[in-house]
Amino acid sequence: MRHYSPPTVAPDDEFDMYGLELELGTWSYILDDFGIVYGPGWYPFHRALTRSEQNPSAPLLNRAVPVGTTKPTGVRLSPNVAEYSWRNEYVLLAPIDHRVQARTRLFVRKQGLGAMVRRITIEVDLRAELVTIPDQCPAALREQAEVKGQRVLDLLQAARRERRRRAKTPTAVLGPWVQDQSAGPQAAT
Repeated sequence: MRHYSPPTVAPDDEFDMYGLELELGTWSYILDDFGIVYGPGWYPFHRALTRSEQNPSAPLLNRAVPVGTTKPTGVRLSPNVAEYSWRNEYVLLAPIDHRVQARTRLFVRKQGLGAMVRRITIEVDLRAELVTIPDQCPAALREQAEVKGQRVLDLLQAARRERRRRAKTPTAVLGPWVQDQSAGPQAAT
């Protein structure tokens, strides 16, 4: 797990050549990552730990062999409204303890063919069910930060509910296009 640092806001806007504006609307976040399993603790998203060993069918290559335990891992979230490369709308989650840091970039304004964005780290406390926006967040961006922070908390709570129902891997928090791919290549046949 990461070392704790308080939520922050970048001091200046930055240009994102492919930045998008997404209206707040009624969309929600989905898990936009692979190889994720549910594990113990406040934070639900884990990866299986592996060890490397020689592959008997290809002795020059190693293979990863699961060791039976998992570790909390950072994941990427995206809005569930379309299958895009979201750029500034992606959220990266980093588990700390009962707190999770959500790193994202808030849309400030259109700029040419891209957008001006502001980097921000939002803290989500799973134990207190609380979202903390940094005090330095500009007033014009505060509503966007609060809405997105609450949606991150909603996704984490949905994942924790699914895990309590004894699910081994996330399904309820995946988008429809990710659910089709989660079964692997055999799902298409």
